[in-house]
Amino acid sequence: MIPYYGHHGYKQFIKGKPIRYSYKVWSLASSGGYLYHMEPYAGVHTLLPETGLGHGPSVVLGLAEQAGVPEGCNFTHDNLFTTLSLIDEMTKRGYGCTGTMRQNQLFDVPFKPMKELQKLQWGFTEVLSEGEKLLVRWRDNSVVTVASNVENVYTELPVRRWNKERKAYDYLQQPQIIHSYNQRMGGVDLHDLQVSRYHSTIRSKKWWWPIYAWTLHSAVVNSWLFHRDVMNGDYDLLGFQRVVAQSLLKKFGTAPKGHGRPSSMSAAVTDIPRFDGVAHWPINTAGNRFLRCRVCDGRTSFGCEKCARPMHIECFKTFHNV
Repeated sequence: MIPYYGHHGYKQFIKGKPIRYSYKVWSLASSGGYLYHMEPYAGVHTLLPETGLGHGPSVVLGLAEQAGVPEGCNFTHDNLFTTLSLIDEMTKRGYGCTGTMRQNQLFDVPFKPMKELQKLQWGFTEVLSEGEKLLVRWRDNSVVTVASNVENVYTELPVRRWNKERKAYDYLQQPQIIHSYNQRMGGVDLHDLQVSRYHSTIRSKKWWWPIYAWTLHSAVVNSWLFHRDVMNGDYDLLGFQRVVAQSLLKKFGTAPKGHGRPSSMSAAVTDIPRFDGVAHWPINTAGNRFLRCRVCDGRTSFGCEKCARPMHIECFKTFHNV
């Protein structure tokens, strides 16, 4: 979600979100927060192919296609995208797929009724499998349903949960598929968090500016993750962003102009051999105007002909020997 409070046809309002007024962006990221591909949401004009499997599956398959994801990679997503038809299609394309599911997407799957499950004790599990699909429903603080084609064999591992009534920890058996989902999920949110930490404060009335600024910060975050994880860099995000800014300013930046009337003499000695002791003659440089002496900062109408700097006659020797 890219914050935007102006007027535009593609601006979204999503109640309950931390950023309610914003542009929506479909994103594909690693579990560590590295962004592989993004596509702004533009209603029917969104540049993602339509698969006929529904809106959520079309987003997942479209991002995978546009990002050029190779076979054998695993996708993890929430219940906005997961359907049984998506898992079947991902299996055909050679992808792994794991995601939570909504009750209205289960159709005729023979799970117990939701009201009955909510009355059961913590840790109750239902397991169903069909072909390469594994569906697991687990009673945690709420009932969670996860479907996957990655793990075909059901396994469990111990976890602990705080019991408010007993004021102590209860040890439960958690399905491995849910543990794997929790480990891999959240890469897009992590990327958004890093982008928002040091975002640009430059404001503009142009509708495209928030998207442009977001893409720049996203590129910086990706570069920092690559520098940290691949090149074993020791910069934090702020330090890395500072180094990038300094490097760009050194290569492309220009020195700020001074205030007031421009001087008849340049401000810095660069190519003039100030200390060579050859042909440095005092002259009247300003006529009726007075300039500031480079040594004592007093007013003077004299200067060096070769260096083109204002200075008193008394300061001449000091300037050419310091």
